Amino acid sequence: MTSHEFSPIRVRLGLLAGALVISGCLNVHGDLGIFTEGGSDSSGGAGTDTVAGTSGDGATTTSGGADPSASDPTVVPTTAADTEEAPGELLCPENLPRFDAMWSRHLSLDPDLHFLQKSFAALSDGRIAVGGGRWGGAEGPNNGVLWVEWHGEQKDWSFGPDDQPGYNPLGVRRGADDSVVALGFDILDGQHLMRITRVPSDGSPATVVDADLGHVAWPADFEVLGDSVVIIGRGPELDAPPFELWVARVDLATGALEWEVELPSVHPVVGLHVAVGPNGEILAAHGEAGDQDEFKVWRLGDDGSVLWTADLLDPPVRFNELIDLVVTPGEQAVAIVQHVWPAEVTAHAIGLADGEARWHTQVAIEDDSGSPGFGAALVDPDGLSLPIGRGPTPYFKGESADPLTVSLVRLGFDGAILEDTPLTLPDFTAGSRTLMPARGKCGDLLLLHVNGGETAKHHLWSFAP
Repeated sequence: MTSHEFSPIRVRLGLLAGALVISGCLNVHGDLGIFTEGGSDSSGGAGTDTVAGTSGDGATTTSGGADPSASDPTVVPTTAADTEEAPGELLCPENLPRFDAMWSRHLSLDPDLHFLQKSFAALSDGRIAVGGGRWGGAEGPNNGVLWVEWHGEQKDWSFGPDDQPGYNPLGVRRGADDSVVALGFDILDGQHLMRITRVPSDGSPATVVDADLGHVAWPADFEVLGDSVVIIGRGPELDAPPFELWVARVDLATGALEWEVELPSVHPVVGLHVAVGPNGEILAAHGEAGDQDEFKVWRLGDDGSVLWTADLLDPPVRFNELIDLVVTPGEQAVAIVQHVWPAEVTAHAIGLADGEARWHTQVAIEDDSGSPGFGAALVDPDGLSLPIGRGPTPYFKGESADPLTVSLVRLGFDGAILEDTPLTLPDFTAGSRTLMPARGKCGDLLLLHVNGGETAKHHLWSFAP
């Protein structure tokens, strides 16, 4: 997780689809209005005509034309025509009702050729890189990203070279140089391989390196830290219990292992997450209850040494899973947990200095409005933003809710719930309760919905800040 300085976006007087745009300077965080970056997938609108071509690396690309089935937005951010005074100056709509949908886009793709992940990243120029891939031949899938313009128009795909595919993608993150970093994983001839694909933002060919761990490993989560990537995963032990938990730091350019540490854990199959802070803080966590009960957070030093361990398990426990771990202002980390039977979402804060438990908050609970589900947290400068999806049926991971309702819960850094605001999802009635958030170029809230193989439910929205 990287931190960036605030930078002004100049805004000129203009009229966009009937909305007044005011001249002046709009302060938006250099990381698109957020303290940490989110991930994002996206693809073109339904009914989009596709044209085959080749990318800079020689890989096949597809680009979409105008999408007649996409929502006709009332306001679309645009780039002004080039002028000698201000070439390509950004125009952002202002004075919109908060959380009004700015645009809505169905992400279409050919499921026989491409797939999307529930992961995306917004770059400094506003483009959205949606994690995904291309189904491969004998060498397996090829990791890549689908590009979406900051006003919702689907563009093309970028992949690694065909002779060095990026494997099954785990997710995408934004690099410190504004590149997109994707981590892939595969098992070939009994060897467990991890591969890092980097897609430059300037259109240069993607590059691929193998991550050197030297043992059987299943990666679960990763974050970019400077010129490195921090990865958490599991692998089988020689003796019982059957799984070991490891965290490794790997050089982005070469894939060389910088350090690795094994953490004492029980049954670390799901609920594994890492987080990095703006000053290089590294945290790892495992939270799961059911087959085995554990809720631990570790802080690691620059060399991988364990600085402290926080045990947040509070018996009696019921079936749950750690869904996200983030570092926030106030020198703390927040771990967010999804409970089931009944469905509930809780947030737990830990101090960075020594791992002391600070507060815990019940974010959402199953009630007459439905059972809640949670996908990821967005760290804004003034609080956490948590999109909560609700459905009438009991919560199950990845299962569609029909009908689906969504609200945005704003959580202060002291654990207080600041607001719980319903969101209207244009063109959408049913889907997964786990939506992914990020911030767009104009400070708008981006929400991504990827529903497994149900490509008709792949969708991306932008809401006014």
